[in-house]
Amino acid sequence: MARASSERRFSLGLRWLQAQGDAGHISVRDWDSFLAAAAHMPEPSRLRLARLLPLLALINGPLALAALMLWPERSGLHLLLFLLVFVCLPLLVMAWTTFSVFALGRGPWWRVLVSGHDDGVIALWCARQALLSQGLFCISALVWLWLTLLTRQLIFYWSTSVTAVSERVAELFQVLSIGILEAPSPVLVQSAEAGAITGWQGAALAASPFWGGWLTAVLGLWVLLPWLALLVLCQWQLSRRIGRWPIYNQRLRLLFAQAREPDVHYRALQPEQPMVEPAAHDFPVVTSLAPEPGFRWRLVQDNAGGDVVLGVDDQHSDEVRVRTAASRLRRWYIPGHVVPTGDLADLLRLHCASGGEPELVILLSNGQDHVERLEALRHSWGVFLERNDLAVKVRLLVQGEPGG
Repeated sequence: MARASSERRFSLGLRWLQAQGDAGHISVRDWDSFLAAAAHMPEPSRLRLARLLPLLALINGPLALAALMLWPERSGLHLLLFLLVFVCLPLLVMAWTTFSVFALGRGPWWRVLVSGHDDGVIALWCARQALLSQGLFCISALVWLWLTLLTRQLIFYWSTSVTAVSERVAELFQVLSIGILEAPSPVLVQSAEAGAITGWQGAALAASPFWGGWLTAVLGLWVLLPWLALLVLCQWQLSRRIGRWPIYNQRLRLLFAQAREPDVHYRALQPEQPMVEPAAHDFPVVTSLAPEPGFRWRLVQDNAGGDVVLGVDDQHSDEVRVRTAASRLRRWYIPGHVVPTGDLADLLRLHCASGGEPELVILLSNGQDHVERLEALRHSWGVFLERNDLAVKVRLLVQGEPGG
C-alpha cells in the first residue's frame, strides 16, 4: 500500500491494540500491510477526543489574554504578566515535555486518556499533541492581541511599589531583546497613579503598536522558534518509531508475528534424503485404502470432494486451512516424489496442536522404479519424523490414488 501519514498509521496501530483475539485470520508481508489490515476496525473514541486538545488550546489563548486585560477599564495589558503567561510558562512546559519523553520515556499525565497501553510510540504521540497545544496557545494569543490592537485602544504598562525593581525590569527587557530587538521605553505606573485614572494612559497609547511588535518578536524568538524545532523533531521521531512499533509494544509484536508470512519457504534441492542415518521405522506398504477425504500436499489434480489442497499457496494460508479442517480431516495424501521439508513439518505440528491425529499416506505408482525405492523412502520419512520429533503414522500406498 501507499505509505500512509503518521497520524493514520498511529490510529491503525491503536486499533490493533484494542482488537480482541489474535491476528491469525490475516496474512501480511510487512508492517505497513499489517497496519492497513486494521482499516475496517473502529477507531478508538478516546483518540478522537485527544486530537481535539490543540483546538482547546486555540480557545484558551485568547481567553488567557483577555483575562490579563483587567485594568484600567479592560484596556491595559501588564507587560510582566504577559511575559510570564506566554513566554516563561510555555518555555517551562515545553522543556519538561521534551525531557519527559526523550530522557524519561514518559508521556504527559493525560496519556492514559488516549490508551490503556503504554509504550514509546504512544508517549511520543501524546508529547507531540502537548507541544502542538502549547504552540497554538501562544499563536492564538498573538492573533487575538493584534485583533485587539486593530479594533480598539490597548495600552501596555507595568507597575510596582518597589522602586528598585524598575532597574531589574529594564535589564529583563534587554535580555529578552538579546541585542537584536529594540524595546520601547517601558511605561512605568507609579503606585500613586495606579489607583486613579490619570493622563498616563493617553501617553502610552502612542507606543502600543511598538510594544505589540516587540512582544510578538520576543514570543517568536524565545517560544515559537524552539517550539517549531521541537515539533519537527517530535514528528520525525514519531514517524520512525511507528515504523518500528513492535519493538516498543509486546502485544503488537505478537500480533504481527502471527500475521506475518515466513521470510523463507523450505524447498527441496535433492530428490530424497541420503541414507546417512539409521532409521528405526518400518512403514507398511499397502495396495488399497478405503476412500477418505484429507489434506492433499502439493497434489492439485484429482482433487476429490472434501479434500484440502496444501503446499501450493503461501505458508500462512496453509496454516489457516489446517486449523479450520484439523478436526474433520486426518489423512495427508503426499506424492512419492515429494521430499519432506520444514514447512510440511510445521503444518503437521499445527494439525496435532489443533486436536487432530494426522496420518501420512505416501502415494506411489505401480512402476518398478518406485518399488525399488521403497527402502529409501522408508528411510527418508523416518529421518524426517525423528528430526522434527513427530509421532505420526505413515503408510506407503502403491496405487495411483487413494481408494484405488
